[in-house]
Amino acid sequence: MSAIAYNKTPTIGWWAGNARFVNLSGKLLGAHVAHAGLIVFWAGAMTFFEIAHYNPALPLYEQSLIILPHLATLGIGVGDGGQIIDTYPYFVIGVFHLISSAVLGAGGLYHALLGQEVLESNKYNFQGFFGYDWQDENKMTSIIGIHLVLLGLGAYLLVFKAMFWGGLFDPWAGDFGQVRIITDPTINPGQIFGYLFGASGEGGMAAVHNLEDVVGGHLWVGSICILGGLWHMATRPFDWTKQVLVYSAEAYLSYSLAAVAYMALFAAYFCTVNDTVYPEVFYGPVGLIETNTGVVTARGWLASFHFVFAVLFIFGHIWHAIRARGAAAGFDFSAGDTLVTFSGNPQIGNFDTPLNSSDFSLWLLKYLPIYRPGTSPLFRGLEIGMAHGYWLFGPFALLGPQRASEQGNLIGLLSACGLVIIMTACLSIYGNVSFRKEFDPQNLTYATANPVVPESLKTVDGWSQFAAAFFVGGMGGAFFAYLIYDNLAILQEIFSGRF
Repeated sequence: MSAIAYNKTPTIGWWAGNARFVNLSGKLLGAHVAHAGLIVFWAGAMTFFEIAHYNPALPLYEQSLIILPHLATLGIGVGDGGQIIDTYPYFVIGVFHLISSAVLGAGGLYHALLGQEVLESNKYNFQGFFGYDWQDENKMTSIIGIHLVLLGLGAYLLVFKAMFWGGLFDPWAGDFGQVRIITDPTINPGQIFGYLFGASGEGGMAAVHNLEDVVGGHLWVGSICILGGLWHMATRPFDWTKQVLVYSAEAYLSYSLAAVAYMALFAAYFCTVNDTVYPEVFYGPVGLIETNTGVVTARGWLASFHFVFAVLFIFGHIWHAIRARGAAAGFDFSAGDTLVTFSGNPQIGNFDTPLNSSDFSLWLLKYLPIYRPGTSPLFRGLEIGMAHGYWLFGPFALLGPQRASEQGNLIGLLSACGLVIIMTACLSIYGNVSFRKEFDPQNLTYATANPVVPESLKTVDGWSQFAAAFFVGGMGGAFFAYLIYDNLAILQEIFSGRF
C-alpha cells in the first residue's frame, strides 16, 4: 500500500516514537533531522562539560571522560607522551557541534511541524527526491546506496586526517607515544583482509598493532562502501533478495537495529583488547574496567556502554523482525494472532509460523544439499560428508581428553574419522531397512512419503551411493580441517606477508 494513502498522524501515544510517522515521509524526515541535531548537540555539550572538568594532574582515563580521549586519539591538542597541551581545539569543536545542532534542530522542527506530512516521490525536483514508498524495492536500494556512500566518505575522513590533516596519535612512536603523519598506509589486501581470518592473531581485526594497517583498512573499507553504494544506486534488487527480504518500515527498522547491535558489540570488544586504536594513556590499561583505586576507566565506561546497548538493540531487532515477518505472513499481533494456519493434519503439530514458513527459511532449506534439486546422490553425500567431517574435528581436538598433548590434533583426527565410520554404518543400515530396489509411488512408506526428499534417494542403490559418498567426504573434510589447524602458524605467516 502506498505511503501517500496515509496523510494524517495516527492517534496513538507519543511513546510510539517514530512509529507514528511510518507512513508520513515528511514528518519522518523531520524526526530524523531532529534526531541528528540531538546527537550533535550531545557531542558539543559533552565536549564543554569534559573541558570544564578536565584535571591535568590526573591521568585522562581516571576522569570518567569519553569525548576528550577520542579527540586526543585523533591527535588533536596532544603532545609527546599523550599529554594534552592545548584545550582550545576542543572548545572550537564543541562550538562547531552546538551551532550545527541548532541548524539541524531548526530543520527538524520545520519538517515535523510546518512541512508537508507526505513528500510525494518525484525524481525531477529536490523535494520529491526524499519521497518514498516502503514497498518500492528500487527506492529502498537507492537509499541503501546513499547510506553506503556516506559511510565510505566517513572512513575517508579518518584517512585524510591521518595523512594530510595533522596525523594521529601513535602510542608506539617515540618513547611514550606521539602524533605523527601516516605517510605509507597499508594497501596490501592480503595484509588487510588477513585480519578477518586470524592471520595476525586470535583477536581478528582487533589484533591490529600499527596505524599503517588501521589507515589502510579505512582506505579499503571506504572504497568498498562507496563502490557498493554506487552499485546499489545504479542497480535494482535481484529476484532472490525479493524472496528473502521483507520490504516494510518495520523490517527496515529491524535490519538497522541488527547492524547497530553488531557494531556496538564489536566496538565493545575492540576497545577492551586493543591499545593501538585505544591507547592506554587515554583509555587505561587493556582489559581493565576499574583501577586499583576503584575508578572506572574510560575503557571500562566505553566497553560497558557499548555492550549493554548492543544487547538492547539485538533484542529490539528480534522483536521488530518477528513483527515484520509475521505481518508479511498474514499475522495481526494486535488481534492476538499466534498462528496463521496449520499444515496438513493438525494432530501432527506441524504449524506454519513466521519462522518455519518464511521465505528465507524455505529458501534456505530448499538449497540444502539433501533437498537441492538436480543433484546426484553421490554429490549430496560428498557435500554433506565434507561438512560433517570438517566440523567434527574441532570438538575432538580442542575438547578431548588429550587436547593438551602433542598428539592432541592427531587423536582428534582419528576420533573424527571413527565417528564418520559409525555414521556411515548407520546410514547404510537405515537405507537397507527403509527403501526398496525400485521406488514405488503407489506404495509409499513413512520413509518414502516425504515429498521434499528427492526420489533418487528413495531406493537402496541411491541411498548406498549417498552413504558411500558421505564416507569419502567425511574423511576428506576431517583431514582438511586437521591440516589447516595443524599448520595454522604457517598459514598466518603467509596471510600476513611475513612468510
